[in-house]
Amino acid sequence: MTRDHVLDALSEYDERGSAAFLRTYGFGGSRDYVVWHEGNSYDANAVLGVAHKYATGKAASRAHLARSLDGAGRLLTHLGFDVTQVDASGLVEQPVSGEWRDAADLALDESRDAWAEAAHATLLEVAGEYHRVLTTKELAVQVQNRTGIRTQQQTHYWLGDVLTRVAARCAREDEPMLTAFCVNADGSVGASYAPAVLAATGTAPEDADEHAAQQRLLAHQRYGADLPAGGGVAALTPKLAAARGRERKIRYQEREIPTCPNCYMQLPATGVCDNCA
Repeated sequence: MTRDHVLDALSEYDERGSAAFLRTYGFGGSRDYVVWHEGNSYDANAVLGVAHKYATGKAASRAHLARSLDGAGRLLTHLGFDVTQVDASGLVEQPVSGEWRDAADLALDESRDAWAEAAHATLLEVAGEYHRVLTTKELAVQVQNRTGIRTQQQTHYWLGDVLTRVAARCAREDEPMLTAFCVNADGSVGASYAPAVLAATGTAPEDADEHAAQQRLLAHQRYGADLPAGGGVAALTPKLAAARGRERKIRYQEREIPTCPNCYMQLPATGVCDNCA
């Protein structure tokens, strides 16, 4: 693999757009390494996987690269690219504000309002990329980095309140529910989504994730995401869709099959036994 192969992959990344590039080659989610080129950052593993296509004719999969993430970073560095590893904690050494403040030293509403403002801005950016979402962990890290206000509290103690404030703002400003772009590790908007929608709009969705999927599509359409021909579709996250598919299969397999009380053969759709009729 040469530097030119990587440059070809970067060009394709720019041409397709981040979301389409990652989706096409099966990448996405949290980034382990970032490669920098001409002032832009790219998912280093995805770029390397597609550079493999230009070198050999076949892209390297996410699973293949996961075996040696450090090796991927070293290879790109060896080819002359600036590569940085994403800190496991996610928090930057120095925020844009210049220095960190601890939420414990501030009034609760001061920190939560600042985080809600940052969360709204972050989720608005996500809405511009078709079928992209953020995990609760990723959003929690981003709002702390953007505001320079950090906390040692576990995310579930404060992020729900922040998202409720974002939901209220979306309702006030007649926006799609941007909180639909924040999902948990299972790919679901989780138990806090429906109550936040209820508090903001007065109506609770019957199925929170189906509602969120519709809201994500509305946001994609409004905020200029690169949609496919036909305008795109409202979709569950791939992980959640797969889980629901497995659940449906299990329920189908475990369904009670009606049988004839006389001959114990399975009854047809008419409910009348063909043998005993």
